[in-house]
Amino acid sequence: MKSDTNPVIASLRSHRSVRRFTKEPITDEQLETIITTAQQSSTSSNLQSYSVVVVRDQAKKEKLSELCGRQRQIVDCSVFMAHCADLNRAKMVCEAAGYEFKATYFEYFLTAVIDATIFAQTALAAAEGLGLGGCMIGGARNHPYEIAELLELPPLVFVTFGMTVGHPDPDHQYGVRPRLPSDGVVHYERYDSEHLKPAVSTYDETMRATGIYDKRRIDLGARVPGWTDRTPPGQYGWIEHSARRLIDPAAQRVPLRPFLNAQGFELK
Repeated sequence: MKSDTNPVIASLRSHRSVRRFTKEPITDEQLETIITTAQQSSTSSNLQSYSVVVVRDQAKKEKLSELCGRQRQIVDCSVFMAHCADLNRAKMVCEAAGYEFKATYFEYFLTAVIDATIFAQTALAAAEGLGLGGCMIGGARNHPYEIAELLELPPLVFVTFGMTVGHPDPDHQYGVRPRLPSDGVVHYERYDSEHLKPAVSTYDETMRATGIYDKRRIDLGARVPGWTDRTPPGQYGWIEHSARRLIDPAAQRVPLRPFLNAQGFELK
């Protein structure tokens, strides 16, 4: 079967973030399909070091929206999925076998984050295969203490990110966003930084042409001392937008590290 007629490839290539939903709920059967499909994802040593907290309660979604940067999509979605890195289960397994589990090693932490991420990506792909849509929510790391309390997370569990899921609003057009040229991400035999420069430049032009940043220009004036916007009209693209995100103090989520220590991830 050719790649352009393969339904799996076609579904994956048509991915786009959906942030506007109808009021139609996701059925229990659809939710079960999403979760059981995601459970077949790759996982390190079959440890399955992840958990997902499914939130349908409207009041709880409204609180999560507030904690995640007041994102309306969390209020409007049918289901909010909090994807968690979970070493609590690993601790229980070791205790059941009569051993002491030491969660402080960075490898265990990294494994749990990777497992949770792979599970979440497969869950979103499964949802899209059912005609649903959604969006990953990094803002779930904005207030880790409050979200852990809201979701009653035990030690050794934390929300890596959230995910909205629902029926896409047909009145809102969802375009497939361009990605970097393959030269910007693929290296053969060795890492070659020279390939990155033209690929990034080309992608910057491509993204500017979409007009996606026309109303998304980031103003750092209130958060970065001495910063002024010097980018001329028409020149604000992926490079400038991404650079501003990377230097924005709000994106650094400083409370996350002490929260992880408090949750038992005293990383070594």
